[in-house]
Amino acid sequence: MTVATQLEFVAYEPETSTETPPLLFVHGGSHAAWCWREHFLPYFAAAGFPSYALSFRGHGESSGYEQVASYVLDDYVEDVLQILTKIQQAPVLIGHSLGGAVVQKVWQQHPDKLKAVVLMASSPPDGMTLEWLKVLFKRFKAIYQMNLFNLGKIEHFPARARDLFFSSDLPVEQKEQYTNLLQRESIKAGQAMIQKTIDPRSMDTTIPLLVLGSRKDQFLSERVAQKVARTYKVTPVIFDTLCHDMMLDTQWPIVAEAILKFLQTSVA
Repeated sequence: MTVATQLEFVAYEPETSTETPPLLFVHGGSHAAWCWREHFLPYFAAAGFPSYALSFRGHGESSGYEQVASYVLDDYVEDVLQILTKIQQAPVLIGHSLGGAVVQKVWQQHPDKLKAVVLMASSPPDGMTLEWLKVLFKRFKAIYQMNLFNLGKIEHFPARARDLFFSSDLPVEQKEQYTNLLQRESIKAGQAMIQKTIDPRSMDTTIPLLVLGSRKDQFLSERVAQKVARTYKVTPVIFDTLCHDMMLDTQWPIVAEAILKFLQTSVA
């Protein structure tokens, strides 16, 4: 594993002091803390939760971009653990996509450091080879171009691939803005989403868990979210029309409200 010298850390504090646990948002592949700053960080801070986000090494404003191709999932786990020392109080970890895989590894290794877990459009702990083959079959050109981008063979994130992440009804200007912020991701880390990363039998299932997915997710399908929920024996919340980047969807408030309801009933 490699060592990051500096990680981007974004903090949104409530206007008044509260007893609620902090929230740490963990982004997915090719993203960074910016994806949470857009809506979720101000929303949850306004709801009374200290709200934080990091950028993995080589992402956003964190150092180490030149080495991004060498990073593995455990590097990102190490980044989250580094940020946990800043927060001090046990947070609710909220992970999206690849970030969900990272969160599950932190949960497995350090359950005592967590208050609860939210998995948004996340990969399952025990792999998803069949589900990934279905995505490749349906969206081969988009995945192929995205891999070329990750390998540095093309300069800009391909327009064909951005529809894997973003809603079709997102205004063009916003979609272009978000696409321009997407960056190269380590293929090694991305492959960990497909492979078995942890044994779910080793997890502390007394920790409250919320699983979110969408029937319109073009990247990690509803079936994947259902698989995650079955593995941990919880009932998922499945949305009808949201995109993979549900925190940036035009209907993002319904996602935030589902998480807020979970927090209010489980940890607040």
